[in-house]
Amino acid sequence: MKNKLFEPKTFKLNELMFLGEAFLLENNIENSKKEIEWFVIDRFQLKLEDVKLNNKKKISEKNKFFFIDFIKRRSQGYPFQYILSKSQFYGYDFFVTQDTLIPRPETELIIDVAKKYGFFDFCLDIGTGSGNLSITLLIEKIVKRVHAIDISEKALLVAEKNKKIHGVTEISFEKIDFLNYNFRKKYDLIVANPPYITKKDYKNLPKEIKSFEPKIALTDFADGLTFYKKISKNLPLILNKNGMLIVEIGLENTKKEIDFIFRQPNFILKWYKDLNNNYRALEVVHSC
Repeated sequence: MKNKLFEPKTFKLNELMFLGEAFLLENNIENSKKEIEWFVIDRFQLKLEDVKLNNKKKISEKNKFFFIDFIKRRSQGYPFQYILSKSQFYGYDFFVTQDTLIPRPETELIIDVAKKYGFFDFCLDIGTGSGNLSITLLIEKIVKRVHAIDISEKALLVAEKNKKIHGVTEISFEKIDFLNYNFRKKYDLIVANPPYITKKDYKNLPKEIKSFEPKIALTDFADGLTFYKKISKNLPLILNKNGMLIVEIGLENTKKEIDFIFRQPNFILKWYKDLNNNYRALEVVHSC
C-alpha cells in the first residue's frame, strides 16, 4: 500500500513525522523516530518542546519537500549524518561529507586518554578526516598546536571548514601520504584512528557504511595492520622523549597483534577499554 506521505496534500507536523517513521520502519531503518526528531529540529529550526507538544502546526510545502527528500534518502541507507551534513563528536558538531569518515563515539576514548595527562605542546593527527580529533583536542585545551595530515585533499577541505566553524587557529592541515612520507618533525602527542578494517572484512560491512563512507578511511586493502606497522617503525624518530601515542583499534581480536607491533625498547604500553568493555585504544609512551 502506498504511504500517504507522498500524497499531494498539506500535513501537520505530527502527521508528517508519523508517516515518515512508518516508511523508514518498513525499510528496516532502526531508531527512525529519534532520527526524524533530530532532522525536524535541525532543518525546521524547532525546539524539542515544539516537536513533542506543539506538533499540530501545518508544514509548508518547502519543509515538506525537505522532509520527503530526507525520508527517501534515509530509506535507501544514506547515512543520517551525511544528510544533515553534520555529526556530533565529544559534544561538538562537525561538518561532514562523504569525503570524510563519520566520527564515532568510540573514538572519543582517544580524547579521554589524552585528557588524563593534562597538556601537550605539539600534536600530530594522522588521517585527520573531518578534523574532529585535532579540533577537539584544541577546544578542550589538551594541546597547544596541531599538525594534522590526510591523504585526501577533499577531506582536508572539510577539516578547514570545521577549523573555521570552531574558531581554532593553532592547527595546520597538510596533504601527506603517511605510508610514503619521511617526517622531519618531532611531536609530544600523536593521535590516530587509522584504516584498520581488513580487505576481507570490508566486503562484509553494512551497506550504510560500505556504500557511502570513504573506502580509504576504512581499510588498508590488506590485513588491517599496515598503518600500525608504519607508525611503530617511525615512532622512535617522530615522538619526543616522554611523548605519547594514542591509537584506536577496531576488532579486539587484533589486540595481540597490535601489542606485538608496538613492543620495542624504551616504549611503555597501556590498553584502554570502551564503554562496552572492549579494548579500543592503545597508549604508547616514549620513556627515554
